[in-house]
Amino acid sequence: MKLRIPGRASAALMCALAPLPVMGPSDVLAQEPTRERDASSIAGFSAQASAAQAEFEQVLLDAIHPDSAGRWASTLAARPHVAGTPGQVATRDSVVAWHGAAGIDGGYDSLVLYMPHPLRVSVERSWPEPMTFDLAEPSLSEDPATGIDAVPVFNAYSGSGSAEAEVVFAGYGLPADYRTLDSAGVSVEGKIVLARYGRSFRGIKAREAEARGAAGLLLYSDPANDGFVRGVVYPDGPMRPARGVQRGSVLNSTGDPSTPAGPSLPGAPRVPEDQMVGVARIPVIPVGYGVAEALLRPLGGSAAPESWQGGLDLTYRFGPGPTRARLEVRTESGESAYHPAYNTIAVLEGAEWPDEWVVIGAHRDSWSPGAIDNVSGTTSVLEVARAFGAAAASGLRPRRTVVFITWDAEEWGVIGSIEWVEAHADRLRATVVAYVNQDAPVSGSSFGAAASPELKSLARDAARRVDEPAHGGTVYESWLTRVAERLGNASSPEPLPVGDLGGGSDHKGFYQHLGIPAIGFGFGGSGGVYHSMYDTPRWMQEFGDPGYLYHAAVARVAAVVVSRLANADILPYDFVELAGVVRERTGHVESEVEAALEAATATEHAVGDAGAEMLADSPEAPGVRQAFAGLRASIASMEAAAAAYSIAREGSLREAKPASAAMRRVNERLRSASRSLTSEDGLPGDAWSRQLLFASDPDNGYATLPLPAIRLALRAGDLGAVADRVRELADHLDLVAAHLKEARAVLEGRG
Repeated sequence: MKLRIPGRASAALMCALAPLPVMGPSDVLAQEPTRERDASSIAGFSAQASAAQAEFEQVLLDAIHPDSAGRWASTLAARPHVAGTPGQVATRDSVVAWHGAAGIDGGYDSLVLYMPHPLRVSVERSWPEPMTFDLAEPSLSEDPATGIDAVPVFNAYSGSGSAEAEVVFAGYGLPADYRTLDSAGVSVEGKIVLARYGRSFRGIKAREAEARGAAGLLLYSDPANDGFVRGVVYPDGPMRPARGVQRGSVLNSTGDPSTPAGPSLPGAPRVPEDQMVGVARIPVIPVGYGVAEALLRPLGGSAAPESWQGGLDLTYRFGPGPTRARLEVRTESGESAYHPAYNTIAVLEGAEWPDEWVVIGAHRDSWSPGAIDNVSGTTSVLEVARAFGAAAASGLRPRRTVVFITWDAEEWGVIGSIEWVEAHADRLRATVVAYVNQDAPVSGSSFGAAASPELKSLARDAARRVDEPAHGGTVYESWLTRVAERLGNASSPEPLPVGDLGGGSDHKGFYQHLGIPAIGFGFGGSGGVYHSMYDTPRWMQEFGDPGYLYHAAVARVAAVVVSRLANADILPYDFVELAGVVRERTGHVESEVEAALEAATATEHAVGDAGAEMLADSPEAPGVRQAFAGLRASIASMEAAAAAYSIAREGSLREAKPASAAMRRVNERLRSASRSLTSEDGLPGDAWSRQLLFASDPDNGYATLPLPAIRLALRAGDLGAVADRVRELADHLDLVAAHLKEARAVLEGRG
């Protein structure tokens, strides 16, 4: 069953960016091969199906090549393509045309989003020695892309207005940093706050400054984080130069703030600007560390703590003053603040189970040329689609439908994907078996992955299948060596750690809202061009991925992941690992609860992240302990069900290929088990986020918060809510166990 594709683009439009040779299926199959590996037993496949899958994977791996990846990447990153601009429309048309050339039906969905672009952004030092700063990043003769359609320096969803006041340095602008200022007797009310990027989402920094009465906020990347302290600066090295600026959104809400009740389709009702939630009301501006130095050097007051000191040759002080600054932000408003956005969608219909979908996506918009973020991700999706198209042309179609998407407006707040998920929520719940995300997957050669627990083992298996392009062996072997060196372990660090999913990218709508398993991976490296005009093809070729070897490698890993999800007899969800993750995380949070209760007994004062009152003699304390005992019992039940199901699955696949109808029933129950880990009530203070295992930390924005419903109740100091949320998780784990028992019964011929 295909998605509705309301928009179309002709193949002739592929010239919108730059000439790019079109590679058809015959060209794809002629590319340099990847070494074939023994795949006699692939998770989720019978022996017969494993052999066929190994052949299918080989066709995909052989099709993907650094040369074609380099052509996609160089073309897409030739100039900036910010959401809501003509440059981004051009990428839409090119991607649709390229999918068509690969033989895959493609088009785009249209959205209308509230994205107020900047009209004026300025920063001045009004004392001492008044200075007006040139915020623009200088173009470089060594890198022509830095001088094409330069994007203004701004933070999306900044307040529109001006402010002049004394400057206060607030470290990283974290809640804990403001408590440090409070302890030092320094108030930011009515002041201009200067804060470092890092350790949290920039929107949290804006929220905290505004909540404390700041008149404005300046954000900068300190050279200790990604500048000259870390290495040679661009263009001679990979790190951030003094005038390099990190753009980015400061939105603190989910999706388009103008349509909180539904998707931002053309004609949708809109919330007035003054009623929008999550947008900043104070001016927020990003600056380079050269500007920050001019404000910090004359700053007075007490010296900041050692942990706040950065890489500039000065003593970082709190202030306030005597440095004064004036800042101004003017943005579009009213109708002019609304811009079209387009998610490109290409569909390769499955041969056996077309109503089951595997979705692979990458955001297509950038704040700059975006060679890393996120042309490398878009390139991966294009290469995987091209390889699947070539396989289909040769008669090899995936069993399930594969949907290839490039998202718009991710940089403004993960908006394009969230609005699409909201528009198609019921259908996606019913059809999607997994979402594969590609966000800035290439900036170096060090592999890593993050996934929902049931897909962590798939990340490892896919890495075993793909060659490491520069050092020999497999991606997995290189990954293993690097982790072992970092840990300094004499023994093997296996199973290799796969991270958990937090916020900040396009898996959010699938995993945190709908409960659909998700996975992302890539090759990282050191650099300082994030969200700057220096994220260009030249940077990539010089410092990130010369020859585009790792662009091809990440696309190969993605092709293996997608093909195994698309072709498996039984979906390769690992519930044994999921159960282990839940047990481990439950142990951590239970220890935190016990520590809080013991601390309260010892000190008889409030404890907890938010300083909430939790007294050990509360009548609700025994109920919390009882609830955790019940949760441990539910975990044990789920562990037993997962182990028994795993044995039944392997036995069934080893004996013979299960009947298609039986596989379908098993897979339906597995998907139900995975979706059982969401709460219809949502998380405390965030009804949109429903995932009970992992969410983004609302006090950080990027960091992962395990067992979020329980932890947020604990932060609030509400023992009754903690107990309720513990019991809720236990109930949902019981549902998982029940679905796994049903799946086992089907495999054993009893269901």
